[in-house]
Amino acid sequence: MRLKNSTFGILCSVPGLIVLLAFIAYPLAYNFVVSLMKYKYTMGGYVGFSNYLRVISSRDFKIGWRVAFYYSVGSSGLAFLVSLVMAESLRRIKRLRAFFRTLVILPWSVPLVLSGIVFKWMFDGQIGIVNYVLRLLGIVSDNIAFLYHPTWALATAMVGTAYVYVPFMTVLIHAGMESVPAEVYEAASIDGADELQKFRYVTLPLVEKQMLIAFFIVWMFTFRTPDLIYALTKGGPGKATFHAGLYLMRTIYSYLNFGHGAAISVLMFITVALVIGPVLYFVFVKRG
Repeated sequence: MRLKNSTFGILCSVPGLIVLLAFIAYPLAYNFVVSLMKYKYTMGGYVGFSNYLRVISSRDFKIGWRVAFYYSVGSSGLAFLVSLVMAESLRRIKRLRAFFRTLVILPWSVPLVLSGIVFKWMFDGQIGIVNYVLRLLGIVSDNIAFLYHPTWALATAMVGTAYVYVPFMTVLIHAGMESVPAEVYEAASIDGADELQKFRYVTLPLVEKQMLIAFFIVWMFTFRTPDLIYALTKGGPGKATFHAGLYLMRTIYSYLNFGHGAAISVLMFITVALVIGPVLYFVFVKRG
């Protein structure tokens, strides 16, 4: 039976709209209201956008946003490249496919903070296994202080984060690849395309949407979430890995300045929305 009564459809949407208002719209609105108040230790009066002006003019804001952009783009890009290879490999596996799919998803079950602690041991400048392997292969003669060098510390955080998000990205991209009809590859084979050309001219264009979505979801997570960096370096050395999320945590938990914290979170939300919004519009509206 086909339902044509639009009123019935609207009534069915009411519970979902109530949940959205309760758990998304209300917290966002309340957070915005707090960002306009003087709220350090206790709630004060209305101060307009002065919290935003103070946050934006601070040095920590510039450092935090710069680190967050480098970190999110680097870790998302690395995770994307590895996931693309793994998804294509999974697509080609004919035997024990379920076993390998399960194996790929396992790292996703590890909490980010725990992954950060593990990577902290692995990249330790004295006892870390990474330095041991590099020396064993003759790549370096002396240990590298990965976590105490500004560039290495950020790169290590990117690698650790990419490791955590690779399973998630692989599953999304692999699902897209599985939706490509086998007849398309057979037609490409008849036209004389080799495996590389099939990947370049068949797989990539047809899975473009899934790849974009996977990349920007991970970018969004890594831009706003400093879990692994907190466990790995706590923002150091100096402020080389001082992520915008750490700026928010310090403002709220150390200084108890909830007005400034709310302003920082609103700015993070706007930044993510400005990046993700046009991409989603392009993917879902323009491309259909």
